[in-house]
Amino acid sequence: MSNVENFKEMTLVQKINIIDEIIDADIRDFLVRDNGDLDLVNVVEQNDLILVYIEYQGACVSCPSSGGTLMSIQNILQRKLSEDIRVLTV
Repeated sequence: MSNVENFKEMTLVQKINIIDEIIDADIRDFLVRDNGDLDLVNVVEQNDLILVYIEYQGACVSCPSSGGTLMSIQNILQRKLSEDIRVLTV
């Protein structure tokens, strides 16, 4: 995995790539185990925040726990990359 210590200084493309790496390494397996998944739709830098837009797939689309899952995804990305990350669904 790439070095994430300089996340805030990365280009947007580098940020997208490292976010995608973390989703694959630390998040996707948990979703797939419950017949779900997610797509990384977009990453936008806005007002000192990094907005990460995802779209749930499979069982995650109708799961009543998807709000809690969204917060867990956000917490993982914040812990590994930056407190300025916000995860939103499309």
